[in-house]
Amino acid sequence: MFFQELKDSFDVWGISTKEDIDLIKKGKVWIKKDNEKSPLEGNLISGEEFNLSLDFLFITVKNPVSPIISFYFKIIREKKLKLPAIFLSQNGIEAGEEAISVLKEIFEEKVKEIPIFRISLFNPVDKEREEERIYISYSLPVKMAISQIHGPKIDVSSIFDKEKFHVFFVDSKNSKNMEYSKLFLNLIGIPSATYGFTVKEGFWKKEIFKEEILALREYKKIVKMYGGKFLNFPGYPVKLFSFLISLPISFLMPFRQILATKIEKKREGKKKDLDEIDYYTGAILKLAKKIKVKTPINSKILERVKNERNFNFS
Repeated sequence: MFFQELKDSFDVWGISTKEDIDLIKKGKVWIKKDNEKSPLEGNLISGEEFNLSLDFLFITVKNPVSPIISFYFKIIREKKLKLPAIFLSQNGIEAGEEAISVLKEIFEEKVKEIPIFRISLFNPVDKEREEERIYISYSLPVKMAISQIHGPKIDVSSIFDKEKFHVFFVDSKNSKNMEYSKLFLNLIGIPSATYGFTVKEGFWKKEIFKEEILALREYKKIVKMYGGKFLNFPGYPVKLFSFLISLPISFLMPFRQILATKIEKKREGKKKDLDEIDYYTGAILKLAKKIKVKTPINSKILERVKNERNFNFS
């Protein structure tokens, strides 16, 4: 998505595995956005061929980021390439610290020269296969929040075309709060998904809706204990949601379908992906362990996923 939407304005390279590059060059990978389809094309290079001096490097793999950061920045060090600023678009609250830790091992004191930005992405981005083609689907504008978490301050606002990107910039002192807030949104629908339901289907069942609310309450309590707070983003009133979950569940019950409809509209009716649950629910358990707080609801949810053989995840 970033490659596709930035390449018309800048000299952009898409970097992936040799297998992915071969599929793209054979015309088997397409972009689907706003009801239009087109083949993915542009400057492409495999990771094994990487030898580029870049201004910016977008790391768009799923968690964890350590292996990919280590791979590319060891090449950058060995070949004395330019140190690029990094954008990390991973979900969860660990990618930034993880990246900094790896970079310190590679560059030691020189790590201070590397600007690092966290992206909280709000657009659903999906990969689906239709016959012999793979479609990467999303909609415009790309909605996201960005905050710099490391390195010398630089202004990146000019990178993002205002027609294609709607960017909400968050000051560095609220970087972690931005991550806490995005994780709050990511957690909604996870209990439902562990039973194989969309948010709307899960909220319809009273016991699952109750579990959704109790899981979020546990998370809210932990964030508060860490001195964090929730932020609102354009179109995503996280502070309001965090207030609502504090109300009695009996009061919320009659409104659960209204809430589900609003949430599903943002997610285009898709079930929550559980591939990265260790960086969603698992992240809560790690935070709780550090401050010795029990999280029975989220612990039960994570355990349910670990024992997925008892549930339908189709």
